[in-house]
This record gives sequence, C-alpha cells and structure tokens, in this order.
Amino acid sequence: MLTPEKIEEIKKQLMALGPEEQQEKLKEILATLNPEEQEQLVGKRECPFCLMGQGKIPVKTVYEDGDVQAILDINPANKGHILLFPKNHAGVLAQVPDNIIKKMFSVANKLATAMFEATKAAGTNILVANGPVAGQTAPHVIVNIIPRFEGDKIAIGWQPTKADDAELESLAEKIKNAMPKTDSPTIKEIVEEDLPTEAKRIP
Repeated sequence: MLTPEKIEEIKKQLMALGPEEQQEKLKEILATLNPEEQEQLVGKRECPFCLMGQGKIPVKTVYEDGDVQAILDINPANKGHILLFPKNHAGVLAQVPDNIIKKMFSVANKLATAMFEATKAAGTNILVANGPVAGQTAPHVIVNIIPRFEGDKIAIGWQPTKADDAELESLAEKIKNAMPKTDSPTIKEIVEEDLPTEAKRIP
C-alpha cells in the first residue's frame, strides 16, 4: 500500500508538469502499481470486466456460468484469443477463492480443447499475468487462452540462465516454508466433487 508521504510525492511530481505531460507521467506511475495502490492514488474506477460480467458492456461470450465468463478478445494476439475471468472482482489471482480458481482452469482446459477444433490451431498458450511488472494491463484477473499457429508472430519466452545448485536448494526451502498450511483433499474427494449444474456453454 502507498504511504501518505508517497502519494504526496507523486502529486508533487505531477504538479510540476504541464497537462499533457501529467497524463503521460500518471500512466507511467499507474503501470508500476498494483490495483489497490492505483485505487489509493486516483480513486475507485469502474472495472470494465465487472461491467462485462454484469451485462453492461456488450461482449462476444463463448462460455458463462454463475461464477466465470469467457469472451473473445477484441484486440487478440491471434484470432480466437479468449479472455476468461471471475465475475466477482479480483485484481490478481491470489485474491480469487480456491474453488473458483479450480473452476477457471477446468473451464480454460475445455475452452482450449474447443479452440483447437474451432480454429484448427496447432497449440495454445494459457497465461495469467499477475501484476504490472508481469505484463498485467487490466484491473481484473484474466486467464488468456491463445490459439497458436505455425509462423505466428507471438513471442512468449525468456533467455534461460544456469541456476546455482545451492541457490536452488535455498529457494526451494524458502518457498516450501512460505506455502500456506492447508489440508489437501484426497483423490476420492476430488473425483467425487461435482461441478455446479448451472454451468452452460453459450455458442
């Protein structure tokens, strides 16, 4: 969260600029903040994905139930790019309840299968960007389901670097220790759990 001092510092930076420069600088600053910090700085703004989920913004829906909605992206990476999101607002994946995360990725898998058939794709990427530094540009958590074709111009990747074994050991311990302590369901519980009956596919 932003401190009052940090907010005051940002305001002083902006006040020293002309109107057009202020807008550009504000965009730069907002891109470095998480959704809660953005709200602190500029106030609460209507989330477009919440409005889509409420039917207030027209979209091309490919799947919908009481918890999640999937729509075609109007600025797709490739034709058929789907955006899947929870209807209740969440800025990042960590804010989504576990049962909804489970449903989202189950639905994402089914949508990716349908996408292969509908678009004749050669592969898919299923991606979540958490936070501006990871490429998140929307104020709402989104699962991107992107059809891939031979020779398309999408670049998703990084330059791998050799990791030090001792560093890997240390990081593995830190991550294990930071994991929340929860009771894992048994295989029987996972298999027997039914999806809600209201789930429906919309053509």
